[in-house]
Amino acid sequence: MKQLALALAAAAALPLLAQQPPNLRGATISAVRASGDLQRQIVSFDNPAERVWVGYSVKMDRPRQIEICCGSWNCGACSLDGDSTTINVNTSSESLSDTVALLYRVKNGAIATIRAFSNCSVNADGARIYWLEGVDPRASVSMLDSIARSEAGVSKKALFALSLHGGATDALIDIAHHASRSKTRSEALFWLAQTAADKAANAIRDAIENDPDEDVRGKAVFAVAQLPDDQSIPMLTELMRTHHSRNVRKKAAFWLGQKNDPRALAAIEEFLRR
Repeated sequence: MKQLALALAAAAALPLLAQQPPNLRGATISAVRASGDLQRQIVSFDNPAERVWVGYSVKMDRPRQIEICCGSWNCGACSLDGDSTTINVNTSSESLSDTVALLYRVKNGAIATIRAFSNCSVNADGARIYWLEGVDPRASVSMLDSIARSEAGVSKKALFALSLHGGATDALIDIAHHASRSKTRSEALFWLAQTAADKAANAIRDAIENDPDEDVRGKAVFAVAQLPDDQSIPMLTELMRTHHSRNVRKKAAFWLGQKNDPRALAAIEEFLRR
């Protein structure tokens, strides 16, 4: 409680921030300067008497529109405490943002859930929100990297939040190669493909060749299919034609067949004529 009292004193000394969560409604917001260990500071705001969320903004890897609470883009205001985990990542909207608000529900001395928003409307339903000012993006990447590799129930959401950060590609690659759980490695490969980073294709191809888990290798082929077509179609074509694993060849042919691109159709037709 001493840490909470100090945080509340710091909050009282600061004005509300200009960079608050986008379109946030019905919240009591206190601005606090980020300091020390980020995860420790976040959980220090735990208060059994209140519904506590802690948030901050970071730059995304590229402009997008993000929300993880609604099933469609016309759902009205998202509920901060909603149960839905639908993830929408829109890159074609006219109202894109280059920043994302990350909000952490703090409960029983731990991070209970993670939400990410850019431009969607968010109904906080009277929650108390501590908004951290001056969070170092590297500290955010480090914290989410650690949570994503853990056994915590929010590890999957942490990995998604990590993937939104500009400059998180190396962390995703390391998780894809070295996380102890095969499911985490598979998910890291998927989000790595979404970054469209130049390093992504090589890292995914490395997983196809070297991951010890056959299921991860199969998911890596799917990750190839998520790359931009100019990268994915040549890679899938090569895998279909030449890879030593029959399972990889089959999956590459399947995902190539899902491409609405004449180059993919031509590659499949040529392969079948052989």
